[in-house]
Amino acid sequence: MIEAAPILIISAVVVLAVAMMIMQENRRQKNEFKKKISRSWGRKPDTVWSAEEFESISHYFKNELFDPDSYRVDDITWNDCDMDRIFRAAAATMSSPGDSILYAWLRKPSFDAGELSERDRLIEFIQSDEKTRERLLHVLAETGRMRGLSFYDYLAALRDAKRIGSGKFIVLGAAMLSGIVMLFVNPLVGLGIILPTMAVNIAVYLKSRDTTKMQIRSFSCILKMIRAAEKICALKVPAFEEISSELHEAVGKLEAFKKGAFLVTSSGRIGTGIADMILEYMKLFFHADLIKFDQMLNSVSGNEEACLALLRGIGTLDAACAAASFREYLPVSCRPSFAETEKEGSSRKAVIQAKGMVHPLLQNAVPNSFTVSGGNLITGSNASGKSTFLKSTAISQILAQSIMTVPAEEWKAPFLRVFSSMALTDDLVKGESYFIVEIRSLKRIMDAASDGTGIPVLGIVDEVLRGTNTIERISASSQILRRIAGEEMIIFAATHDIELTYILDGVYRNLHFEEEVREKDVVFNYKLVEGRALSRNAIALLKIAGYDESVVTGARAQAERFEKTGEWKL
Repeated sequence: MIEAAPILIISAVVVLAVAMMIMQENRRQKNEFKKKISRSWGRKPDTVWSAEEFESISHYFKNELFDPDSYRVDDITWNDCDMDRIFRAAAATMSSPGDSILYAWLRKPSFDAGELSERDRLIEFIQSDEKTRERLLHVLAETGRMRGLSFYDYLAALRDAKRIGSGKFIVLGAAMLSGIVMLFVNPLVGLGIILPTMAVNIAVYLKSRDTTKMQIRSFSCILKMIRAAEKICALKVPAFEEISSELHEAVGKLEAFKKGAFLVTSSGRIGTGIADMILEYMKLFFHADLIKFDQMLNSVSGNEEACLALLRGIGTLDAACAAASFREYLPVSCRPSFAETEKEGSSRKAVIQAKGMVHPLLQNAVPNSFTVSGGNLITGSNASGKSTFLKSTAISQILAQSIMTVPAEEWKAPFLRVFSSMALTDDLVKGESYFIVEIRSLKRIMDAASDGTGIPVLGIVDEVLRGTNTIERISASSQILRRIAGEEMIIFAATHDIELTYILDGVYRNLHFEEEVREKDVVFNYKLVEGRALSRNAIALLKIAGYDESVVTGARAQAERFEKTGEWKL
């Protein structure tokens, strides 16, 4: 007993030293994480997704929320406004569920003031409470992402998963166990059982594990979300009470799934400890994880909604964190104010009031302030700021109805459905020319403007019908623009056709961007001003570019003659 005392003391010291080392490492990792959060908060995120992973983010929206009969930001508008870039700039998310929910918010703007108010409350709380935010972000970071696909796609993979049948694995495991027992009775017989059984077990295990790899990763996703949900509930944050309640209920439905889950979800994981090695050999020779596989699949079956509830709850908190960080990142931001359409006589009109609006991705962007309703024609030379202004307006409204954050000093508007027709190209797959693509794009705006839903449209059009000749372009454009300028519509149409500003006078308000031509340069101020563009700067640029004076004076004289006579003549 006396001789054992030094051994016990040494053992206790070793255990204590190891425990202190573990505690110190945990403290170091926690401090490193806090520093990382502090460095990344309010900055553009540096998350890198592969093309497959980025595409996977959209699948929750496309498969769970897509409704052909309800409004969503369609592909044309999404691409016109570079919304993939906007998403990347806003996605300071920590987890795959956060990616999916944030994307869904942007892709399907809300028309529910209560829903948006609750979303804003979460964002504001997270933005203001640094201590809770750090604790929440730590949980979300532990949830993380999986390589290749989103959590949603891994969950979807379980819907068609096939049972592998545990019977044969139990038999093979029992055969291995009987061989080990027989070693102590008759070593030769024991070896005779163990060696062939071991070979069969390894071959069967490796083959079966390959066929269940996708489902095992799906189980890992569920287990990660269960752990995250339990930790979020344990935070006991009153601001998260409703979400915590939903998470707690979902975890309760998946209680059977958790038991022994580590046997399956650890498959293929490379560990360096003795325990990891023993566990891997147990699975290899006794098929413990494959025996458990069907039981876990049965636990998920019928509880798909509980799994989605975990994704929604965790994703909502993560997306709110990202939106709060995005507010800090933007050089200027405000919460939008949603107003009813204004009454004007016997009709009503939609009005946008903006102060200091900028494009969210531009450095040192020039702010614009405006109050608009109905139809608005925008003229001005190339590079004067027309397209950027149009995109900024559309993006601002989408952000207003998704993350309650607008890159402006003030933003007041009714709920709007945003449709654009800007960066179009030929459709080579369908064999459609640019002009065909363009008129189809404009037709969807016209249809939305007259569909009788009662929700106004914000229509954004850049260079109306640029894909055809001047005479037909002007005549068709004037008729289309006149048709879509309804009472509750807000239409911005940029054009180089000054003729439209006269044809549509009284139907459309004229606005323009100016520039100043100096001796050897053109200076743009990127400010939206009242009236139509009247400058001859395009011709003046010929001189700056070194064209002969006769070309410049001839072009100017020809333009002036056309304005007086309406005829082109050399």
